[in-house]
Amino acid sequence: MVRQQKERELAKLAWNKFISTHGNKDNFAFTAVVSSILPKSLLLDMNDRELPIPYDLFSEWCSSYLSGDWAIMERPNGFIVCLVEKKDAQLIQDEFEVVGSKKITQASKNTYPIGYEDEQYAALAGDLGYVL
Repeated sequence: MVRQQKERELAKLAWNKFISTHGNKDNFAFTAVVSSILPKSLLLDMNDRELPIPYDLFSEWCSSYLSGDWAIMERPNGFIVCLVEKKDAQLIQDEFEVVGSKKITQASKNTYPIGYEDEQYAALAGDLGYVL
């Protein structure tokens, strides 16, 4: 329960609020497949800071870099993030690369799979100030 509350705090808008406010017309969505847990060897960074799971780390990145409204929801084997601003969508595409075709989902008519994977965890954590 504590983890879920932390996740909700990381998104700019709660998922249902985002969908009710922005619908799924002109927004952008990105999906990724990542682990829902960390290996036991990666629970703390070298400064004894608790490391977030890959989903939370991506949420933290979004909080740091996106300027418009956005929301994120954990899904089995990954997550989906929705946003409104085209410049924010471009930031995600530049950082994580689109790795498949656009799909229409309940969240957006423009849902793209991105290349954020477990192997990129260390680089993204370093970008956000964690010391691995």
